[in-house]
Parts: sequence; C-alpha cells; structure tokens
Amino acid sequence: MPLFGVHRTSGTTRGGKSVFVSRHSVFSTLVWFWVFTAVFALKPSGTEAARKKSIKNESPKGKTSTASAQKPPLVQPRKTLLKEAESPAADPLEMREHVVHRSRAGDTLPGLINRFDLPQTEKQLWTRTIRRSLGTQALPGGKEVHFYFTKTPSPGATAVSQLKALEVDYNDAWTLTWEKSGKGILFQKREKPWDVELKTASTVVESSLFEDGQKAGIQPTLLSQLADIFNWDVDLEKDIHKGDSLRVLFEKKSRKGQDTKTSLRVLAAELINAGQKFTAIYFEKQKGIGNYYNLEGRSLARSFLRFPLEFTSITSYFAHSRFNPILKVNMPHTGVDFAAQRGTPVRAVGDGVITQAGWNGGYGKAIDIQHDSTYSTRYGHLERFAEGIHSGVSVRKGQIIGYVGSTGRATGPHLHFEFYKDQQYVDPLSVDFPAEDTIEPALQNVFDSQKQTFLVELTSGPAS
Repeated sequence: MPLFGVHRTSGTTRGGKSVFVSRHSVFSTLVWFWVFTAVFALKPSGTEAARKKSIKNESPKGKTSTASAQKPPLVQPRKTLLKEAESPAADPLEMREHVVHRSRAGDTLPGLINRFDLPQTEKQLWTRTIRRSLGTQALPGGKEVHFYFTKTPSPGATAVSQLKALEVDYNDAWTLTWEKSGKGILFQKREKPWDVELKTASTVVESSLFEDGQKAGIQPTLLSQLADIFNWDVDLEKDIHKGDSLRVLFEKKSRKGQDTKTSLRVLAAELINAGQKFTAIYFEKQKGIGNYYNLEGRSLARSFLRFPLEFTSITSYFAHSRFNPILKVNMPHTGVDFAAQRGTPVRAVGDGVITQAGWNGGYGKAIDIQHDSTYSTRYGHLERFAEGIHSGVSVRKGQIIGYVGSTGRATGPHLHFEFYKDQQYVDPLSVDFPAEDTIEPALQNVFDSQKQTFLVELTSGPAS
C-alpha cells in the first residue's frame, strides 16, 4: 500500500498514560514549515520594510544624504576655478610689471607718466592727483621712481595697461607713494625708518665742561643741547668749575647709508654743579613735540632761548661803558658779542615777526624781531640771511634766520645780539622768565614711568 494510506502506530506508556505520535503529521508539519520560511525570507515584513525605507529617505542632521550628494550643484566652482586659472587676466601677479626710473634734473612725475603708453584718461587722472599732493615742483636729480603696472586683457584686442602704484624716493627722510584703488588714488608721505641706539656718556670737569666733555666722547651737538637745556639754571661757561660732573643719556638715530646725517638728542641728563644736582628728562606731550622737565615735572624751557647761537664763547658782555676797538673811544655796549666762525647759523630766540632784515649802519646786515608788545631782539654783523627771511615774515623760536659774518663795524666774524624790553636795552644774560609749562595731572603717571626708565638707563648704562 502506498505509504500515505497505511496507518502505523507505536506507543509508550509514561506514568500510566499512552502517548501516540503520528509520523504522517510530523512530516506534513515539517514541509509546511519549510515553505513558509522560504516565503518570508524572500519578502521582508511590513515593519522591517518601513524601517529600511525610513533609513533610506532620512539623513542625519548636518550630513548630506547619498541621494542629495549625487545631485549636480547649481554652481560648479571647480570647473569655474579651472577656467579662471586658464585665463591670464585672473592672476594679477602674472600681469604685473615693475619699472624703475632714475630722475634727472628738471624731471616731473606727470612728465615721466606721459612717456608710458597709457590711456589719456589714465594719464589725466594721475596728473591731477599728483599736482594736488606735490604741486608742479620738479624731482630732485638722481632719485629712484618706481612704477607698478598691470595689464587687463580685452577680448579681441591688445591688453590695456594701467598704472596701479607709484613710489618716489623723494629725499633722505621721506618716501612718497600713490596707490590706485576702487576709491581713487591714495597719497601717502612716509618717513623712512630710523635705526635708534641709546647711549650714555659722562665726564668730570678738569678745565671746562665743553673741553672735557668732548674728550669723554660727548659730541658738540649734545653739549650745545645741554647748554640750551640747563642755561636758565646754570651758566655752563661761567658757573662750571673743576670737580663738577655731567652724565647724559642720548639717542643716536641713523639711516642705512646715511652715516653723515646721524641725529643726536638728549633724553636725560644729570649735572652736578657746586654740589647741587640738576636733572633734565625729555618728555613728549604730543607725538614729535617734546620738552625737558625737572624731576617734579616743571619745564626747564622758557619762552625765549638764552642764546641765539648753539653754545659758543662770549667775547664781550653788556656794558654801559666799553672801549670800542674801531672808534677808539669808550661807549656803551648795548648787547652781547658771541664769538663764532663765519657762517655759523643764528637762531631766533623766540617766536615773533621780522620788522627789519637789511643793512643797518654799524650793525651791517642785521635782523630785528618783534616778539610781542614788550620784547624785541636784534642780530647784527650777519654775513647773509637765511632763505625766506625778510620783513613781515613770522619766525619760530629756534628757527635759523641768518649766518654769522663781520659786516658793518666789526673787527672779525662774530654775532652782536641785543635784547629790548619796552624799547629799552637790557642785558640779555640778566633777563629771566617763568617756566614755560608743567606736566598736567592726567599725564603725571606717564611722565613718572618714563622718568624712572630714563634714570635707570642714565645711572646703569655703560658710558661710551
């Protein structure tokens, strides 16, 4: 008989109960179990399908999904950059040209620009800008002029040149630059950088401060500055004696290749005269505008300089009666004579207006200055006047107005200097004036800090 038509049974007895197992039923169950397993393996459940669909369609926050990453962007920067790189107009470095011209006497910047092949409108723009900032003056001979050009390509035409910047080595101190931008042409006057050194020097007087100071390496320029700094408190010619001492801190400013034009300035000084100490500290209330102050912050300067020359010997003092070596008679000497070499610069001792600059009898070439309603001064026996000096011109304290000579009644080169108060002669060396100013409370802390720094350098720095 066929297998499916035969019913065979077997049994066992457990605990008094019989258990029958149908072999046919077991086999059928196994077949159906295999069929259902195969079907479900091929088709995921609804829940699983939904989960996979969710994962596929949603991307984590802040990340780009696979689908979106495959979409082409609206702008393709990579292709654009490659295209720009192929175009020479996109790289100004490749189109820049630097031309250096050394000026000759009579050259002007507009004239030099006209030599280049530039559009006329370009030349006119540069010419107008340069004339506004520099005027029509010619360049000094032998100066380097730097031109910086770029070229902008034009489709189907020759590239158009543009002047983008201009730099002029104008003089030893200044460089002039013009630079073109979207806002126009910007002009700048830039000071050339200085190399600055701080140095100290000291001396003890044996014969005179100026002689011993120079032996100690203190240059005459610094000694003249010290005379101007201290001369309202101490006469550095008459009041200095053996055993007095001087210590100075100064800055030495120089530019590369310009050793002959070194600038020296006293920053701090300590003078001991007859046991009394005088101290000077340089301080700028405004950038570039400074003065000298004592330790308490009182200005050592006055509204007038004491001497119209950098320090030199006095050969003849103010006197009511003095023998005149030319006229051979005794007569008043209404001023002070300063010994100086011919051509030594003469300074205005104060701000004022020149009332006379010309020949004045025995004074020779002379200059009169009215300083205010009270004071006026006269400078006689000049060899010549400084450029621009004539009647009606305003001058500032310390400005060079002329040069020592021997014109008029003079036995040799010297400066005759007179000082008037209310139109009456007074001895220039006897006049005193109050301190020019003091340190304001708002600047006191800044001054104190700088003072301490200078004093430390002054006392601990090696002497040179």
